[in-house]
Amino acid sequence: MLRLFAFFLSFFLLFSNTWASPSYKEKLLPDFATTVLDRHGNVIGYFYKKHFRLYAPFNEIPQNLIWAVISAEDARFYEHKGIDPVGLLRAAVRDITSGKIVQGGSTITQQLAKLIFLSPQRTFSRKLKEIGIAKELEDNLTKNEILELYLNYVYLGSGAYGVKAAARVLFGKDLKNLSLTECALLAGLIRGPEYYNPFRHPERALRRRNWVLKQMYKNGYITKNIYLDAINQPLGILPKPERPRTAGYELDFVKFMAKRVLPADQLYTGGLTIKTTIDEDVQNLAQKVLASYAEKYSKEHDLNDLQCAGMAMTRLGEVLFVVGGTDYSKTKLNRAFQILRPIGSTAKPITYLSAFEKGISPYDYVENTPLELPMEEAGKKTKRDGEDKYWRPENYSHHYTDYMEVKDGLTYSVNLATIHLAMKIPSKIRQNFKKFEFTRGDFNLSYVLGSFPSNLYRILRAFSAIENGGVLYRPFVIKEVLDKHDQLIYRGTPSFKKVADKKDIAVLRSILQDVVKKGTARRISYLTKKFDVAGKTGTTNSWRDAYFTGFTTSFVMSVWFGRDSYKTLWRGADGGRLSSPPWAEIAEKLCSVYGCGKFLPSYEEIVKNYYPLPSIPLKTELSRYVKADTLGVSYMESLVTPN
Repeated sequence: MLRLFAFFLSFFLLFSNTWASPSYKEKLLPDFATTVLDRHGNVIGYFYKKHFRLYAPFNEIPQNLIWAVISAEDARFYEHKGIDPVGLLRAAVRDITSGKIVQGGSTITQQLAKLIFLSPQRTFSRKLKEIGIAKELEDNLTKNEILELYLNYVYLGSGAYGVKAAARVLFGKDLKNLSLTECALLAGLIRGPEYYNPFRHPERALRRRNWVLKQMYKNGYITKNIYLDAINQPLGILPKPERPRTAGYELDFVKFMAKRVLPADQLYTGGLTIKTTIDEDVQNLAQKVLASYAEKYSKEHDLNDLQCAGMAMTRLGEVLFVVGGTDYSKTKLNRAFQILRPIGSTAKPITYLSAFEKGISPYDYVENTPLELPMEEAGKKTKRDGEDKYWRPENYSHHYTDYMEVKDGLTYSVNLATIHLAMKIPSKIRQNFKKFEFTRGDFNLSYVLGSFPSNLYRILRAFSAIENGGVLYRPFVIKEVLDKHDQLIYRGTPSFKKVADKKDIAVLRSILQDVVKKGTARRISYLTKKFDVAGKTGTTNSWRDAYFTGFTTSFVMSVWFGRDSYKTLWRGADGGRLSSPPWAEIAEKLCSVYGCGKFLPSYEEIVKNYYPLPSIPLKTELSRYVKADTLGVSYMESLVTPN
């Protein structure tokens, strides 16, 4: 009787009409997932909260899919006005003769009304509401808009809402690339997404798909030959549903940066497209390389909490990859930017740049003798028992001389030489730590050895200025954000500032090239035969952290190894030994893709033209230096300590 009542009621509602509102459809659209693309346009993930649904505007929906859905669900869709008396009467007759509801009589518009506003319960009152809402939808929307809404709302199983999400989950394809048989399968799933689930019930799904194809043939949408060929095709689904990737080290970084420029609710529900600077091929390689080295080191030294991190960006600040740990499925903490740890000798270039800016020559002499300073002066806390009131920094090698050349202090990462140099120009170093955005202006003498907390994001930011002739580029990862209608709503651009003179930076860079050629990172000196490389190793107290940060003409990259427990890695675990080898392996891949060349001005030009003349030390100081230098090569080899 419910069907008969609906049949007669429909006549009273068919022939009135109102003008459509342009914003009416927009208000009815559901929430959509945000799609994240890498720099080459490849999908790398999605952000959503509840349902995985991707927005498909009508002009993106294949014609075969429209014909298949109409054939399966509402053959007279373009003829009726939301309620189909013919269909209702036919269904009512079948229900009465069968003594139960055996055939659906709802049009696509009625189904849409139920999807948006009503519960799935089959009651008399709900049916009345459904018919009334369907009439309102027809009054305010075109047929194509109704179809668009319907095909974005329907659940198609395996966690996919809407046809675009289903195309990705079932076939691993974009909606526009679906074949005829794939369109027919999707249309067939609407009536029973779990009952006809092709992964669980492939035979049912095949029969249902072929039934849809038959209806398409009967309705004149496909020819007999096409129909006969199509029904003999396999289902063509993936081996298992393609679950949408919603997290990963690079995706977490994108999400973190996106929340700075977008409302959080829009990020998860707006159907946005975020175009990023990430190179997913390089991302996967870097993850594999760093994880494999971490596994190797863990086995060699019997460690169970060794972790790795890595991050790279182009010389203009575009982030290429973010690795935050060995395995995201086991540890979500992103150690590239979510933690702060001391960076050790990674910080030393700031001291030497400051010296060059004050007119000190790389050929000048600096003391390399043991010293002790009050704890307060070094920024250290005095122990309660009254002992250790003085800070007594040491060289990694425990070798000392009266003097050494300034440039060798950086090339071989000599702690005492660096501290003696810093004591001459503390105010300048403090200024540079702030300008290079390592700190906000706070400073104590231990900072020159990297005692302050930082992370790879900040390290890249600071080192970008050394690569770029004194211009600091802040890392960014979002190039563009489009709304669900592909309208641009945000564009990311490089953010930069000048922090140093290019002449002083050139001198510093040449010494960092020596770090790779013959200094603490000499293990990867083989790279210098292929392209120019400069960088700095970093090791913290008790070998707790190992860094290597380097750059070429194309990119800046930093790599870290450490333990989450903050315990010693092992004795001798330094940045040169641990971090530079995987850095080099990833660098070769980056250079093969982005190209790496020679620095300008060249190393030779810098040494010839940019190095200021050395100061003439006092006679007594010079004699002490010469005496110390008689240690010769053996002494310099002892200073090659990967700090």
